[in-house]
Amino acid sequence: MTDRDTWEKVERVSKIFAAVCIPVALGLAGMVANQTLEKSKVKDDLLKKAIEVVFLSDKASGESKSFEGRRAYRSHWLEIYNSLAEVKLSNDFIAIMMEQDTVASEKELYWIRNLPSMIAKGYEPQNTNEDDMGHGWVAVGRLKSPRYSDVNFNVRRDAIERDGRVKSGETITARWSVTLRHNTRNLEDRLNYTGTARGLLWGGECAKVIDSLTDGRDQTWAFIEIVQCPPGTKSDRAVGHQAMAREARPSL
Repeated sequence: MTDRDTWEKVERVSKIFAAVCIPVALGLAGMVANQTLEKSKVKDDLLKKAIEVVFLSDKASGESKSFEGRRAYRSHWLEIYNSLAEVKLSNDFIAIMMEQDTVASEKELYWIRNLPSMIAKGYEPQNTNEDDMGHGWVAVGRLKSPRYSDVNFNVRRDAIERDGRVKSGETITARWSVTLRHNTRNLEDRLNYTGTARGLLWGGECAKVIDSLTDGRDQTWAFIEIVQCPPGTKSDRAVGHQAMAREARPSL
């Protein structure tokens, strides 16, 4: 009788367990399934938006009035696309997209045959020390980021210091056109912005790093002099950009 009573108790507990736990398990499975579907829908919506921005030229620049704002908009959606799409965008394609909307009326274009005047590295205009003179400051990018569009220049790995600065004397190559500034203030989207930009360093151009620093956002900056690219430095993409530049610029 003891064995029989034991088995009856086990059977009752099993039935209770099945009656209570199975619906709970099914409910949890349903919640997980719904969350998965919702996440999938969100990803699909994001990918659809990224496709519109990346592949429809009238969507690529966004609505920002500033050059930097339009550039950040493109970078964001290019990386969203690459994080969600099965077929990834190549670095060359990203570079071409980052160059869209570059020939803006508010920006002077600078290159090796159209150089700006030399300026002092610091914030003291009266400083005329030749060692502190160059063509301006550029945002090199977030060198620790794996995202291609987060870095504006090709920089050799052994040219980067542990703290993120680029070694003085190194030559870096612009992946696309980059804002050339009087200083490292990036205030284009701020109210009453008066401007620190001198113009644009054209994509594919080379620059010698005179000095470098990092800011609180892990952004590396370099004070540079625009120089002739060493032989073999330019890629086919850069050469193509130079051809586009010659067509876009007035005769010098």
